[in-house]
Amino acid sequence: MISHQIYNTNIACQPPFPLKGIPVSNPLLYSKVLVVDDETEVCDALKEFLEEEQYVVEIANDGEEALEKLEEFKPHCILLDIRMPYLNGVDALNMIKQRSPVTEVIMVTALQKIKMAEECMRNGAFGYITKPIDLDYLLNEVKNALEHRKNALSKEKKLTAEKKEKAELELMNQLLNTELFHGLQFTQDLVQYLNPEFAGHSKNVAWLSEKISIKIGLKHSRLCYLAGLYHDIGKLSFPEMLSKRPSDDWTGSEWEVYKNYPNYGYEFIQSHFRLRGLGTIVKHQSENFDGTGFPDGLKEGEIPIESKIIAVANAFCEEMESSNLKRIDLDIDKGESIASLLKKDAGKKFDPIVVDALINFIEEMKNKTPKEEPVPLGNLKENMILSREIYTHSGKFILSRDQALTKFNIKKLQDIHRIDPIQDPVHIIRNME
Repeated sequence: MISHQIYNTNIACQPPFPLKGIPVSNPLLYSKVLVVDDETEVCDALKEFLEEEQYVVEIANDGEEALEKLEEFKPHCILLDIRMPYLNGVDALNMIKQRSPVTEVIMVTALQKIKMAEECMRNGAFGYITKPIDLDYLLNEVKNALEHRKNALSKEKKLTAEKKEKAELELMNQLLNTELFHGLQFTQDLVQYLNPEFAGHSKNVAWLSEKISIKIGLKHSRLCYLAGLYHDIGKLSFPEMLSKRPSDDWTGSEWEVYKNYPNYGYEFIQSHFRLRGLGTIVKHQSENFDGTGFPDGLKEGEIPIESKIIAVANAFCEEMESSNLKRIDLDIDKGESIASLLKKDAGKKFDPIVVDALINFIEEMKNKTPKEEPVPLGNLKENMILSREIYTHSGKFILSRDQALTKFNIKKLQDIHRIDPIQDPVHIIRNME
C-alpha cells in the first residue's frame, strides 16, 4: 500500500541516462534502483514514482529474480521486501552483500517485522522502511543510501590509491638496494661539473634527509636520500634570469613559475616508471604542515612523511650554506641555532615530529662529526679522503668530496694546477687512528 497518490508525468519521456549537453545538478540522478517485492502493484507504483524522480528502475518479484537482476542490471540501490516466497529478503540480503558489497540495500517490512529489519541492518543493510510506505521518507532514504555508497566508493578509491603508492614505495626500496641507487647518484655527479653549487646543496639535503628518516624510524631511508638528491631537479627548468635575480624582484608570473618547480621535478622523475614513488615525494616537498604550501595545499597527514623530511632538511641546509657551512655532515654540530629557528615554524610550515628528529640528531652528533685537515697540494697521497670539493681558481669543479685519492687523481690535479691553479690547500678527512 502506498500512502499517497502517484501522478503519471509521462514516464516515457524520462531518459534512462543523462542526455548530452543537458547539465545534471544532482550527480545521484539516474542512479539504478532495483525494487524487489512479490506484490506487483507495489513494484509498479514504486517504479513509477522513482522514475519520476529520475532514477533508472527495474523490478524483481522474489529473491531469486533479484539475484539475477543483480548480475544483469548491477543496481546501485535495492529496495528489498523481507517477506517473499521462495527466497526471502533476509536470505537474499546476505547473498547480495556477498556478491556486491557496494550495493546499498534498504529493507521493506511491515510494522510487526521491525526487529527483523534491524537485524538485517546489522548484517549489512543500509536501513529499512515500513509499510504502508511514505514516499517522501522513501525518497530521502534512497538519496541517503546512494550518498553513502558514493562516499564509500570514494574512500575505497583513495585507499586503493594509497595501497598502490605504498606498493610502489616498497618496490622502490627494493630497487634501491641494487645498482639503480648508484646509477641515480652518478647523474648528480655529472650535474656537479655544470652546476657545482646546485649539486653540493642537493647532496647536503640528501645526506641529512636520510639521517632524519633513520632517526624517525622509516624503512625507506635510501628513498629519502634520493628524494633529497633530486628535490631541486625542477629548478633546472628555470630561465637563467630567474635564477640570478633576487626573489624580492620577481614578478607575479615569475613567482608562478617558481611555485611550479615541484611539478616540473615530478613530471621529469615520473618519466621513469620505476621512480614514481620518488616523484610523489618531490612533488609535495613545498607543502606546509598547516596547508598553506604548494602545489596542492596539502596539510598534516595528507603530506607524505618523506616530503616533510625533505622540507626540513632543505630549509636547514639553505641556512647553513648561507653561513658558509657548506659541508653539512662535517658542520652539523654547528647547526643548533638554525634548528631552533625551524622549531618556531613547527606546526605551521614544518612537521613538529621531523623538526624534533633533526634537533635530536644534531645533539647526538656533537663531538662525533669527522674532522678535516688542510693538506698542501704537493703533500697529497693515495687513499686520502677528500672532505670538500676541489675547484680551480677560475671556479672549475675538478673532484667531488668523499673520493679516495688515486695516483691518477693526484696526477690530474697536478696537471690542471699548471694551467688553472687549484684552490690550495686541499681538505681531507683526518685519519682518526
